[in-house]
Amino acid sequence: MSKHLYKQYVRIAGKWPKDAFRAPERDFSNFLVKEIERQFQPGVVASQAICEKRLQALEQLLNNEVLKKHPNSYSSGVFGMRLADLQAASSEESRKQMGLQPKVSIFKRLYRSVVPEKK
Repeated sequence: MSKHLYKQYVRIAGKWPKDAFRAPERDFSNFLVKEIERQFQPGVVASQAICEKRLQALEQLLNNEVLKKHPNSYSSGVFGMRLADLQAASSEESRKQMGLQPKVSIFKRLYRSVVPEKK
């Protein structure tokens, strides 16, 4: 894959905003960085055209092009909740209260009982 495309992807990932309301493993910018590293490993061959289309889509999202073309005046979401309420509902604390924290597999629990986690 081209170094030029890789540099453009890294540039976009660097500009992508971090979400303060999400844990790092749920943040899209972190996912994007990991996915770029995975896709641009030596030996991984992907279509140049597909990579360019995905890059263009990410640039459009980053620049809010759809919102600029189709502005809206909505002040609440589909459930009638305001932005602050939606952010509070999707926060890590609320997710834990609802039982939505990541589940630890039985194999990982067994492994951790034998090998303690590094700190």
